[in-house]
Amino acid sequence: MLTRIHIQGYKSLKNVEVRLSELFVLFGPNAAGKSNFLDCLQLLSKLATSRTIKEAFEPPYRGKPLESFTFGEQGIKGSLEKDRLSFSIEVDVRLSDAVVDAVNRQIKEMRRSSSQESEAGEEAKTASAVRERNLRYRIEVEMLPKSGILRVADEYLAALTDKGEPTGRRRPFLSREGNRLHLRLEGQAHPSYYERYLDHSILSLPHYPPHYPHLVAMRKELENWLFFYFEPRERMRAANPVKEVRHIGLMGEELASFLNTLKALDERQFRAVEKALRTIMPNVQGIGVEVSNLGEVELTLKENGIPVPARILSEGTLRILGLLSLAGAREQPSLIGFEEPENGIHPRRIQLVAELLKTRASSGETQYIVTTHSPLLPDLVSDESLFVCKRVDGETRIEPFSAWGALAKKGEVDRALMEAENLTVSERMLRGDFDA
Repeated sequence: MLTRIHIQGYKSLKNVEVRLSELFVLFGPNAAGKSNFLDCLQLLSKLATSRTIKEAFEPPYRGKPLESFTFGEQGIKGSLEKDRLSFSIEVDVRLSDAVVDAVNRQIKEMRRSSSQESEAGEEAKTASAVRERNLRYRIEVEMLPKSGILRVADEYLAALTDKGEPTGRRRPFLSREGNRLHLRLEGQAHPSYYERYLDHSILSLPHYPPHYPHLVAMRKELENWLFFYFEPRERMRAANPVKEVRHIGLMGEELASFLNTLKALDERQFRAVEKALRTIMPNVQGIGVEVSNLGEVELTLKENGIPVPARILSEGTLRILGLLSLAGAREQPSLIGFEEPENGIHPRRIQLVAELLKTRASSGETQYIVTTHSPLLPDLVSDESLFVCKRVDGETRIEPFSAWGALAKKGEVDRALMEAENLTVSERMLRGDFDA
């Protein structure tokens, strides 16, 4: 779970620090920076897993590398005149049980390997395991605008206490010392040395788990972050080649194949998705997935006894089915980022969408980070899950909703809100209380 993030120099997020909850709902006016926040998280996940920084910026990433650095008053022209640009992303993460168990199981299996025992001797017997659950990771990315070169200027990984402070029990697993990055072999005194300005992150390299368990665990945690930008107009309607897939695709483009896979491997879970869909949409009796003579999976919904192909389903129906299908994956992601889940959904059903998000987040398996323009969705989740996004003097600011509430009002906002203490969040959004 992502518990804290500090972003500097990324797009409109010039200097943003925020602590996150299991369900994080970000609302605010257009162009406030909500999508930039999701872009930053998606890029961090890619930086931790891609072979090169350049690869991390490839689609589905939104925008070009140069556009990812905070602009000055002269925009891109001013950026091109600088010798170097940089942004940094620092996150505090509590490792999920699934990641810790997977890495420790991998280490245990490696220890049992007779070939590893014979090659590594006593070193393999004393190899470490993942014992620290709270970690802090930071990466600073530089660009040389005139040449377009991207490189890593700094990288850091350390254990934290339960209070979110660096622990004094051990040195950082990865840190910068002068002009070199030090990667410490756990349980050993001497680190490995890497020069700065590599074209990839140290975290993205293939590391031997018994020697670097926390590095491997952090990489796996970030790898398990998924971000969805549903496109129901075309992609979610299309028939898919029959194949096994682990999730529905970032734009929902593999929804049909995923449901077909789920039905074959875990019919009980498939029926659970079907039941949940009937709860939200009572006119739907069932989900159909059939493989055609062309080897394509065709998705249908049975409405009032009639099979309706995905090609003519409403966008809202496809979005709801996509949301429900995310919960059907056998391997649940550590974090799901989602833009505007309410799009195309009837206002009366937004309450059920909110309940779905709250239920899934409270299970503890997956953290949900959601952006919204809906004036209804914020009314349906707790104040602790709400965060206000606004733009002031060209910079994005993100604040917990509690800072705007009755116990923490400020300045002109305080006077404005005192006149109508009983307004709902949606009414205050429509009035413009949270705009810049």
